Amino acid sequence: MKNYLSLIFLLLTVFSCGTKTNLSTDAAIAETEKKVSKIDANKDLKETKTEGALTDKEGFKDVGIFKYYVFFDENSKELSKIKNIEIIDKTIIETYYFSDNKLFFIVSELANTPVKKIYIHNKRVIVKEHVSSEEEKLLLDKANRFQKAFKKTH
Repeated sequence: MKNYLSLIFLLLTVFSCGTKTNLSTDAAIAETEKKVSKIDANKDLKETKTEGALTDKEGFKDVGIFKYYVFFDENSKELSKIKNIEIIDKTIIETYYFSDNKLFFIVSELANTPVKKIYIHNKRVIVKEHVSSEEEKLLLDKANRFQKAFKKTH
């Protein structure tokens, strides 16, 4: 009887402390790219566009322009993508992707520099490419502001 209890205890310990299956990085990237392709190919999304001037930090002098595109499902009001283009002395294109109203991917492009990518799973950055910690915070904050603005108007 004592041997059976020891065996049961050992089995319970092994199974309760065993490795937990997590989404591998490669699988998460593949899943993200699949979602991005699906959103980019969806021609049924409603698109809205906003344009305006970019000003200096004091807000007095125009330093460039921006174009801001929002793509969403008109019936469910589910946000799918926001594309932000800022033109100052160079053009920066940032695209924010959402699924189930949650941010899952950010890509930022600037000519002659590597493309910056941030992969997000369960509100946590799981992979970032060519992105400093400062840039990561800035892009995540912008995504949050854009999403809040969308929710206010829809």
